[in-house]
Amino acid sequence: MIIDSEAVAFDREKHKVLPFQLLSSRPRKNVVMSEIKVQVCLFPFDLIYLDGESMITKNLDTRRKVLRTRLKEIPDRIQFATARDMDSEEEIQAFFTESVEASCEGLMLKTLFENATYEPSKRSLNWLKLKKDYLSGMADSLDLVPIGAFYGKGKRTGVYGTYLLAVYDPNEGEYQSCCKVATGFTDEFLDKHYDHHKDNVIPRKRADYVVTDKMTPDVWLDATQVWEIQCADLSISPVHTG
Repeated sequence: MIIDSEAVAFDREKHKVLPFQLLSSRPRKNVVMSEIKVQVCLFPFDLIYLDGESMITKNLDTRRKVLRTRLKEIPDRIQFATARDMDSEEEIQAFFTESVEASCEGLMLKTLFENATYEPSKRSLNWLKLKKDYLSGMADSLDLVPIGAFYGKGKRTGVYGTYLLAVYDPNEGEYQSCCKVATGFTDEFLDKHYDHHKDNVIPRKRADYVVTDKMTPDVWLDATQVWEIQCADLSISPVHTG
């Protein structure tokens, strides 16, 4: 059996999904079972292969029914992804709100019967991702200051492709690292801000920059701009200080 699923950090005592950043902090090699602190739960949602037969040409309704018949749930360890069959925008909106309140990223909207085959590694209008940062007024936003940058690769060679951003703490008078940002930039934006920040490169980290040693950019920047950053969610980082 080959399934499609999502592994997430999970609190087995409270029976709830935890922020995805916790999963990235989980050791991947030489793991001692007794020392594992971040538990995971697997959420299967699709069936690709079963008993020597490919299932990808069957519609989603059939694949889902067979999956739930042949795979056994184990509470807080293997649980079928929550699904709901809907026909109206009102139903989608209500289910989307439930997902956000349950600390999920959002919804995956899929056709059940027509054009409902499994299409691996392919973008399709039959599968649509709905996240709160896609919807006006639902995303969180922060005012952050670029304090460092990483050189771009590939299409972004010759400019800064990723920026290290910080939040200013007026009580302490310091800039605390908050996140790295590499998405949402247009080519025009990257060119413009590379030209701007070329004159703001400083030889070393400023004394009022609070950044862990694990987060060292290619160049440090003087704090000269404030950017409004839109994000899908806010969570505690094991790496950043702000």
